[in-house]
Amino acid sequence: MKFDNLLRRTKSSLENLGWRLLTPFLHLYFNEKHFEELYQKKTDPWNYENYEFEKEKYQKTLEAIPSDVQTIWEIGCSEGLFTKLLLSKGKEVFGVDISETALLRARERLKDYGSKIHLQKLDITREDIDGTFDLVLASEILYYLGGKNVLLPLEEKFYRHLRAGGYLLFCHFYPSGK
Repeated sequence: MKFDNLLRRTKSSLENLGWRLLTPFLHLYFNEKHFEELYQKKTDPWNYENYEFEKEKYQKTLEAIPSDVQTIWEIGCSEGLFTKLLLSKGKEVFGVDISETALLRARERLKDYGSKIHLQKLDITREDIDGTFDLVLASEILYYLGGKNVLLPLEEKFYRHLRAGGYLLFCHFYPSGK
């Protein structure tokens, strides 16, 4: 029993160290060009629609959103699958993504929602969005952007676009946990 715990802790520590070392470099590979090529090659490249982990993550994320949220800024909206689900929590969703191909698919998926959905191509590390929101949501995106030199200025940007009393919600993969 003790040996199993030691193995589990060692594995967890190595995974955490690996992610800490890897995260500052992910942005060098996962850039605008990479994401655009990825979406041009395949629809739903991460299998969001069928992967049980994603379905569970979506459900838990929706449950974490307070009931008083009206406007949501979704950073990294991809093809709009979760964007559509977010409408059950807010009156308006402002989705941004770095890939125009992903946004074209999102626009098609969400075309029946009219003025409730606003989609924009945006590199959040270099560009800004207009407005303030009740909820700023980043799911599975921040580790692609770089280290502290990028994330600390983004933190300030997120707060600048947050209405008084608003919420920040970050949802990210963690290798050892669920």
